[in-house]
Amino acid sequence: MKLIAIALACIALFLVSIACNKTVSPNSPSPSAGATSAPPDEFAAARITYQKNCEGCHGPTGDGGTVKVEGKEVKVPSLKNERIVKRTDDRITKVINEGDGPMPPFADKLKPEEISALVKFVRKEFHGK
Repeated sequence: MKLIAIALACIALFLVSIACNKTVSPNSPSPSAGATSAPPDEFAAARITYQKNCEGCHGPTGDGGTVKVEGKEVKVPSLKNERIVKRTDDRITKVINEGDGPMPPFADKLKPEEISALVKFVRKEFHGK
């Protein structure tokens, strides 16, 4: 009986020592059963590019609207517009690069890889593709 009590005490001490060695950062989220971490945002950089260069006219949700450009009111199309959704990636890239009507060209402001990422972002965010 004494031997069983000693064995149980040793097991309990072992389990306590394992628990005490496990460190948790105060800033890390507490683990929960079955929880998985969120996938990284593959569009994080493109989202920032959109916010800096496109959101002022097309809006945060891509809906467009009327904005003032150089003192004139301009109707900016929604990026969700069927006409734009049907455009090829090459056509959207060309419009971003060269501009279109009142939309200024961005070829001198953005790198080709930024424009490519922006097209993918628009497709995913506003076209659901």
